[in-house]
Amino acid sequence: MNITYANAKVEKYFQDYGEMQKKLPYDWVRAVKKHMNHLKAAESFGDFLSLGLGRPEPLSGYERQRYSLRVSANARLIIEPNAAQDEILVCSEIEVEGVSDYHGGKENWYIP
Repeated sequence: MNITYANAKVEKYFQDYGEMQKKLPYDWVRAVKKHMNHLKAAESFGDFLSLGLGRPEPLSGYERQRYSLRVSANARLIIEPNAAQDEILVCSEIEVEGVSDYHGGKENWYIP
């Protein structure tokens, strides 16, 4: 699967996990890296969703469809498939938005 990033700042952290570890705990970085490897290995977003790795959940309240992958009890890796709603399962490109705690009615971005 092809992976893009929301902006240059997000890409900087996801291209250098050592840099990410300066902002996030080690076990979070390890979980993010594992999710990224699984996403890269999948041929389509539907293939990734069928595995259930990281407990993918669709998020509500956004203009475009977004999904979260579990990094810790409250932290999530936020991704957005680059496809229309009816094409999500065959989508082969995603955009990484960052790592966030979106619980409690607000978003707390660790990596925006």
